[in-house]
Amino acid sequence: MNKKELLEKKHFCIQPFIHSCIWTDGRVLPCCINHVYEFGSVKDQSLDYLYSNDNQRLLDFRKQMIQGPNLPKSCHRCEYMEQNYASNTLRYYSNKTYGHLIDEIDVDEEGRVNSNKVYTWDVRFSNLCNLKCRTCDGVNSSKIAEEQRKTQNNNIPVLREAFEDHDEFFDFFIKNLDNIEEIYFCGGEPLLLEEHYKILDLLLENNKTDLLLRYSSNGTRFDFKGKNVVDDYWIKFPRVTISLSLDAGWEQLKLIRHGADWDIVYDNLKYLRKKCPHIFITFTPTVSILNVFHLEKIHKFIVSEDLVGLSDTYFNILQYPDYYSITSLPDELKEKAKQHWTLYKEEFQKLGCNSYMEEEFDKVLKYIDLEESYYTHSSKEARMKIFIDQSHKIDEIRNESTGDIIPELLPWFTKKYE
Repeated sequence: MNKKELLEKKHFCIQPFIHSCIWTDGRVLPCCINHVYEFGSVKDQSLDYLYSNDNQRLLDFRKQMIQGPNLPKSCHRCEYMEQNYASNTLRYYSNKTYGHLIDEIDVDEEGRVNSNKVYTWDVRFSNLCNLKCRTCDGVNSSKIAEEQRKTQNNNIPVLREAFEDHDEFFDFFIKNLDNIEEIYFCGGEPLLLEEHYKILDLLLENNKTDLLLRYSSNGTRFDFKGKNVVDDYWIKFPRVTISLSLDAGWEQLKLIRHGADWDIVYDNLKYLRKKCPHIFITFTPTVSILNVFHLEKIHKFIVSEDLVGLSDTYFNILQYPDYYSITSLPDELKEKAKQHWTLYKEEFQKLGCNSYMEEEFDKVLKYIDLEESYYTHSSKEARMKIFIDQSHKIDEIRNESTGDIIPELLPWFTKKYE
């Protein structure tokens, strides 16, 4: 088996050989976008077992990655993306960024490795969050879960936590400390999590700063129990990347990410740029029906303010819930959206964006043209109806008006589905 050749195969991803992904409910997954296949649960098994050659679920998954000829069926999101609208998938990123670790892995045809070392981490300790984003859910936001519990009169858990005993996690983490190349902090909102700061303290205590700290953050809070993550932590780490989860600005931000205040986010970003210019900030909006006509405004603004670089953007295209997907737009709005994004791309080309950024624009334009949602085969008319109904419900609960804040959608609120 030629390990270097494996990295070029469409059926191979290095993640299940080097990575730990633990979800807010304790499930251990191949990665953050494969929620179908589970290696097990930290609530039932130890991490030492879950990442060992004794875990047949793990070995079976690795074996298919090695032998092919296709990706495992549960890796449908990367496969669908690569086949339909973009090449820059998580699989591609992982193989490109951490392909050098293939030399560290002594693996056989059955998926067994010489040691259960973890090099990259993504641990969602809980769903604790301070926002109620329209396209999110109670599994990933405690604020949404709290709202659902009140409005639906159910007993769903508000705060979901992965671990019943954190000591077991930290014991395993410390054993892998020397191997760590990347830690990805996501949420919920990771800057609100006690465990996040405990990890950073451990890294500093052990003089382990030669790694990449990667974040997905809404940018609303840099303070935590009398500390500031910028001044007390990030300034001490030479490699920090922040994927800024910002779907709009101004009044659109308040609607899409309820609880967010654009003025606070703006001030935080200016402070971050001033105190830690070494931090790489990527604009990472979730592209949906709600902001497809409004992203250009905030994008141009944060670039003009030197808060993000001209080509430092990754468009995270929403696929689920599918009624928020831009594939669900009525034909008339689809055409307007395509015209809008074509001009949007041309504006950034005039500013001098690179070829990567051009491909990001093309990715959105290709996705708009898809007729069906990946997750269902219902018509876009049916999905649009669900979107309108859902928006009315949330508008009533939160005393908001989607049609007024996003005027492009107003005719469909007042005429099509009244």
